[in-house]
Amino acid sequence: MIRTYHWVVVVSLLLGAGLVGCKEVDYFTNERIAQNERDIQAYLAQQGISAQRGTDGLYYRIVSKGGTQQTAEVGNQLKVHYIISRLDGFIVDSSRISTYEPTSVIYGVERIPFLSDRAMLIAFSSLLQEGDSATLFVPHNLGLGVSGTLMFPAYSVAKVDLKVASINTEAEQMDIFTRTTGVVTQETTESGLRFGKLVSRPDSAQVEGNSTYEVRYLGRLTNGTQFDAGTFEAIPAPGAGRPVSGFIEGMLKMRIGEKAHFLFPSVLGYGTQGQPATAAGRVGIPPYAPLFFEVEILRKVK
Repeated sequence: MIRTYHWVVVVSLLLGAGLVGCKEVDYFTNERIAQNERDIQAYLAQQGISAQRGTDGLYYRIVSKGGTQQTAEVGNQLKVHYIISRLDGFIVDSSRISTYEPTSVIYGVERIPFLSDRAMLIAFSSLLQEGDSATLFVPHNLGLGVSGTLMFPAYSVAKVDLKVASINTEAEQMDIFTRTTGVVTQETTESGLRFGKLVSRPDSAQVEGNSTYEVRYLGRLTNGTQFDAGTFEAIPAPGAGRPVSGFIEGMLKMRIGEKAHFLFPSVLGYGTQGQPATAAGRVGIPPYAPLFFEVEILRKVK
């Protein structure tokens, strides 16, 4: 580790002084990648196993097929079991270390540890499907790069054992949420809002756009995490500082005094960008997140 650190420092100083050109740096990078490939091939020979060479030097070995043929698209939720080790067998990370549950990531937004964005794209766009088990041999340029960690030296190959437990679209995430929570919705609108009325007040005044209402609400992600709750004054119409479109559409289906459930996809919520936590201790909303709300219209303010 000390020698590697000194080497990086020396190269950095020489670059700063203009004594090492781009061609030399490219040579060092290419040689590291070539060494990774030799290390992978030596490991495969030693273990008596085979693996296919994929794009950019990522080697993969399909251990078993899941049979669903469902592949990931950007915004899908991946649930993955993984064990990450060095080629000497030392385990440096695992989905089982802290939770014993598969890790959940949003494809195209989040990554499995030790896999770069490029490695995620290669692995899940064409190689792996729902239910598959595989081993990936990840060269440093598709993994941690030049950084490394205390237990994983820079420029090293990562061996990543994966099982793709599930690949779920937003609609499937909402289906799972309703099954596991018992939330009932009576209708699904053309926009994708799933609406369920809990308390009906047929003789009460209908909610109208551009009026202000006092609303009590509770918001959850479909993994069950509560991200917000409280009472606020809401105008059910588009505009800065007003509710997201799925919330507005749900409000306009209600009367004063009624209570209802709203469940809607991210296109009616915070879309592909999500919403960062607005204060310490608050939960942010990830990109591509379907949202659930329990809403009660308390009164008309004006």
